Amino acid sequence: MFSPTGVQVDILPFGEIEIDDSVSLAGAGLTNIKENGFMEVYKAGTEEVSMLTGHVFKVATLPAIVLLKLIAFDDRPEKRLKDARDIANIINIYFDLQADLIYTEHSDLFLTSEEELNKVSLQEIAAMVIGREIKKVINKNELLLGRIKRILENQISQSEKSAFNRNMVEETGSPFATVISWLKSMLIGIST
Repeated sequence: MFSPTGVQVDILPFGEIEIDDSVSLAGAGLTNIKENGFMEVYKAGTEEVSMLTGHVFKVATLPAIVLLKLIAFDDRPEKRLKDARDIANIINIYFDLQADLIYTEHSDLFLTSEEELNKVSLQEIAAMVIGREIKKVINKNELLLGRIKRILENQISQSEKSAFNRNMVEETGSPFATVISWLKSMLIGIST
């Protein structure tokens, strides 16, 4: 949906939707979407945001957005290459946006030698935290947790052959080894 000023707004169809159901929408563009992850994001991956107007909205967290983008890409890779670019941008800025969360709830990532810590980029730390936060959202849904792990494992194993990875590289200007390390870090976060 586009606002009157032209800003694109994604409205998520939260509700009593099971993992394999889909919703059909009338209109142009994407008219049939699978609902994987929406219920989990609604229950554990949103935050309330209060506007100056007094309106209160539930907004998906950045890890929840990454989760939904991984699923959307997996469902329709030929039409969802922008999702890889969005994920790369989220990983790139996540540490700056969520430093308080990282230092308070994920401080164990810094309990290593200074030499080891210097080998890890802020984006790798951010990706690992995103993975951990995604796991919190979907931990009760073993099928979805397994699916997300498989998506990441598949992209990691394809390396330069993956359109997903190529789009991350194009978006960030980072080498393949770097974006693969981000995906590996996210997988570690989800898996531990």
